[in-house]
Amino acid sequence: MTEDGREQSHDTLDDLRAHKDVAFGAAVIHGDDDNDDDELLRRRSWASQESLDITTPTTYGARTPDPLLYGRNVLSRVPSAEQEISNNVNELEHAPTHQSTPDLGIALENLARSLTATSEGARYESHELQPTLSRRRSRRDTAVRRLSQITSPPLDELPEEEAGTSPKLTSQGRPPEFRNFASEVIFVLVCSSGQLLFAWFLGDVNVNQSEFREALGIQNTQLPWLVGSFNIANGLSVLITGSLTDLLPPKLLIVSAFAFLAIWNTIGAFSITPARAVLFLVVRAMQGLAIGMLVSGSLSILGRVYNPGLRKTRVFSCMAAMAPFGFWIGAMQGGALTAHLPWIFGSNAIICALCCVAAWFTIPAMKPVADVAGTDAPSLKQFDFLGAVVAVAGTVCLLFGLTQGSVAEWSPYTYVLIIIGALLLVGFFFVEGRASRPLIPNRLWKTKGFTPLMIAYFLGFGAYIAWQFYAIQFWLRIQHVMPLTVALYLLPNAIVGVLATYIVSRTMHIVPGHWIYVCAMVSFALGPVFFLPQTAGTTYWALGMPGVALATFGPDLSFAAASIFITSNVARSYQGSAGSLLVTVQNFSAAIMTSVADALGAQVDMGANGEVGLEGLRAVWWFGFGAAMLGAAITVLGVRIPKEEEKEHVT
Repeated sequence: MTEDGREQSHDTLDDLRAHKDVAFGAAVIHGDDDNDDDELLRRRSWASQESLDITTPTTYGARTPDPLLYGRNVLSRVPSAEQEISNNVNELEHAPTHQSTPDLGIALENLARSLTATSEGARYESHELQPTLSRRRSRRDTAVRRLSQITSPPLDELPEEEAGTSPKLTSQGRPPEFRNFASEVIFVLVCSSGQLLFAWFLGDVNVNQSEFREALGIQNTQLPWLVGSFNIANGLSVLITGSLTDLLPPKLLIVSAFAFLAIWNTIGAFSITPARAVLFLVVRAMQGLAIGMLVSGSLSILGRVYNPGLRKTRVFSCMAAMAPFGFWIGAMQGGALTAHLPWIFGSNAIICALCCVAAWFTIPAMKPVADVAGTDAPSLKQFDFLGAVVAVAGTVCLLFGLTQGSVAEWSPYTYVLIIIGALLLVGFFFVEGRASRPLIPNRLWKTKGFTPLMIAYFLGFGAYIAWQFYAIQFWLRIQHVMPLTVALYLLPNAIVGVLATYIVSRTMHIVPGHWIYVCAMVSFALGPVFFLPQTAGTTYWALGMPGVALATFGPDLSFAAASIFITSNVARSYQGSAGSLLVTVQNFSAAIMTSVADALGAQVDMGANGEVGLEGLRAVWWFGFGAAMLGAAITVLGVRIPKEEEKEHVT
């Protein structure tokens, strides 16, 4: 037992000792029952008719004759109860300081049971002690309440471990919103599909960069917009819908997002022609818009349904596993349909329609919730419209300038857009500080270690995205590998991604989260390390496969640890807003780090056709390695994530 727990137990003993001489009397809460006399006569009559030896429990494991059945004065039981309580108090007073938590827990349980049993036995006493009870009842309630706060497990759940070991963490059980385990599993999978589709819609386009360039009739320098249009809209959507899902019924938003995706993927199937290239980029933007709503809505629902603890850790780990698995599935789909690009979007439309139906039947109807009982739940009237306008303008300007920079060879207008976007985002934080309900909970900025955690995540995740984007280009352009083969090269993404999130679900309550976060940052750096020595003739199994496998630990470990930490440090009504912040950092990181990497690679080795050469790719990977290791150093010095524990949402 900790020093705080031992001091709390001794304070409780002082209160119990002060009134133990009237413990029996003080426990008679129901002494004013009008039916006590009738009950007394009934029990005596029943005993005389049946001639049974009726006994009543006085303490746990002991039974004494019930005085009501033999005509004894009820106060004749007081000395034995008083003696037992005194013995339990003395047992706690003389407990050695090195005594284990289970032993002290048993002693406290015995004392609590003594009081409870005495209360049960005294239910039928006369009302002569009632004046004494009214004066001492409050002291008894205070003592018992403080006794219940001492952190020791229930008697029937005490682990059979050696003295000095910690009790095993147990899950809070299935939430009441679900009828059975199967319905809970389907619900979690539907909510996790936002992360799945986010990576899916990136993978099916990334492996077909050359094919989409030819089909749309665009230049190599315009390729970043295949991903950039998606990321810009996604970042825009997440900031807004994160707060909206906390203020509106999230089920309606998620079902609408799936339907929206189904419609725009259908349009995308008919837009892959040079004449409709702009429409195709609009389709990509609409995909990002809907995915942002799905991800933020899912984080809001999962954060509300699951309290911080072991079960929430496993659910969020499952959600994190969907990203690498989705990227690989998308890459496989894109590689298989290279010769039939429209069917990439046609099949996506069918999948989104099925998800829409599943979401309608599995997601519970939830309304905005109040953080404190007795207060009003937040409503749409509290939405921060000014902050939303500033955030949207700043995000669009910054991400557009960064994405268009490499396309326009960093013309002056791209710098102007970047500067305007940065200034608007700085102003956004000032606007949020004065908002009654900000888009991003102010509590987060005051949480110890939150700012360095976000900086490290920005550096690590951005380094990973830049490495992966150019690793695919390395296979396609330098080693001349077919898109379907590239998809198979990414298979470790799916396998190791699931393994990484399983590790998080099993260790977050055992190991402090910042050590998991450090491992994630180091994993981000291992991808570039294994690709730096590669040449056009290097086999995949020598360096490519271990590099992909080890790097995959990075995004999965970091997203699971960061999302659990963030959503566990905000109130229930801010779950969507808090989760959307993490996704927003992902989008900014991907856009900014990829743009910087592209500019760096082009500066080092740019071919006549506008493609980055092998030396330029190596410069990008060195940049990614340095950014990831800087993130690891920041994590070691400034990030502290405690072990996950069972608790309620903060208020």
